[in-house]
Amino acid sequence: MSLNSSLKNLQLNSCGSTDVDKLLQENQELKRQISGNACQIPYEELDIQDKIGGGGFSIVYRGFWRGTPVAIKKWFDPSMSDELMQEFREEVMTLQSLRHPNVLQFLGVCMKPPNLCMVTEHMPFNLHSVLYTSKTQLDKPKIIEMAKDIARALSYLHSRKPAVVHRDIKPANFLVDRAFKVKLCDMGLASNSKSQVGAGTPQYMAPELLENKPYNEKVDIYAFGVVLNELVSRMQPWGFMTPAEIKSNVLAGGRPELPLSCPRNIQEVITKCWHQDPAQRPSCDTLLDMLSKVAKQL
Repeated sequence: MSLNSSLKNLQLNSCGSTDVDKLLQENQELKRQISGNACQIPYEELDIQDKIGGGGFSIVYRGFWRGTPVAIKKWFDPSMSDELMQEFREEVMTLQSLRHPNVLQFLGVCMKPPNLCMVTEHMPFNLHSVLYTSKTQLDKPKIIEMAKDIARALSYLHSRKPAVVHRDIKPANFLVDRAFKVKLCDMGLASNSKSQVGAGTPQYMAPELLENKPYNEKVDIYAFGVVLNELVSRMQPWGFMTPAEIKSNVLAGGRPELPLSCPRNIQEVITKCWHQDPAQRPSCDTLLDMLSKVAKQL
């Protein structure tokens, strides 16, 4: 059964015919783009190995594509829900359009149900595991260089027309190679629209997201500040607080604790990034300038 046929057969409980037509049109556009770029990969060419991550409607596996190490993100049976199909389509459409040294490289896609897969380059570590399950020492110069990689990825996304807002910036969504080069991944919440207000990871969500208010790319800058503080402290933000407790603290102006060992110039970058007022948070270009100055002072 084709992907279009699957879409037609879905029970869209809350969607009218206009919504279905829009979904079908978007799917045709995705197929056109991928076919034009020769990005379709036959499922039989993939050698799926062990699970390395996942969440929501998908699981990420380590594997091989024609002998090349890759990561394979596989969605569950598409007949489960229209929500799954929408997630698959939107993430593929976002990632296949991005090309940057600090964004995970999209290689191709399997679009024949039930084998819906996205294939990307494979990176050996994620930033969360580097911080919490390894004994890797991160000195301040290395931290700032990794932070610059993150800022470069965000600068690229935010420079798109319209801006791409990731909305789930956190250590688990950054991959790291053996030279400590950092790449952004997981575009599941990235969007050029504001239709998904409220989704995200509470520990890294800006006040405007927690309140379901209109937002822009500055929510990623807020999350960057939380991540930079986490790189320095190697402590998970907000500890064991519940989402409700985190929301209450953030809306009252509270932030994760800054470590005493954090140099003042890095503290200034962090506090500017997680400012309560989005308009007061720096742009990515300004942020990169700030980090370059910090690097020279270390």
